[in-house]
Amino acid sequence: MAEIPVTINGVMYPKGKSADDKPIPCVIVGKAWVTGLNVGGGPIYPPDQPPPVDPPIEEPPPDIAPNVTMVAKPPPPEGGWGWFPEYGWLYYPAKGTAQPKR
Repeated sequence: MAEIPVTINGVMYPKGKSADDKPIPCVIVGKAWVTGLNVGGGPIYPPDQPPPVDPPIEEPPPDIAPNVTMVAKPPPPEGGWGWFPEYGWLYYPAKGTAQPKR
């Protein structure tokens, strides 16, 4: 089975829900692999036949360039998720509900 060394620098979040369960910074060093993945593989071509060549990728003409516009999606008045291009997705609780501690 093919494997590759990996290092993961992150945070472990406990599955418990009590106030004593706190996230823990960690570094995980080990090996990763895909079950069933083996070294080698790929199609085998007869020696007298060259492998097929992919067609070249053609660039679109400059006058057909895509035009993308990012639009803000404010959260609903009853609270919820909103999209802001400079920040991404943000959650706003409804008025009169529990708010973040200052």
